Amino acid sequence: MLKLAVDYRVGEYYIAENYLDSGYNFPDGEYKLKIINDGFPEKAINQGDELAIAEEQWLEGLEGTTQYQRDIEDTWYYFEFPENEDGIEYMWIPESVVIEVFK
Repeated sequence: MLKLAVDYRVGEYYIAENYLDSGYNFPDGEYKLKIINDGFPEKAINQGDELAIAEEQWLEGLEGTTQYQRDIEDTWYYFEFPENEDGIEYMWIPESVVIEVFK
């Protein structure tokens, strides 16, 4: 079930819903919102492959669908992740996922 959008703010911390509530597997902890970008970001912030990772993570398999087009055009959020065993420090996440995961 899609939640109503909230007013996300750069510099604020957000908690990810657990896997059973959101359907996504995010590490426990607080996520700091670093950047908000209209549409899929065109420039990497920390490493050259971060956009390829975001595209693979969130868009792969959606090509040709309305969800793909919506995600490409909608807002993307750049979160600093809490310490985690996967070694993810930062990630671009599309608004459709942010609304489902972060509270």
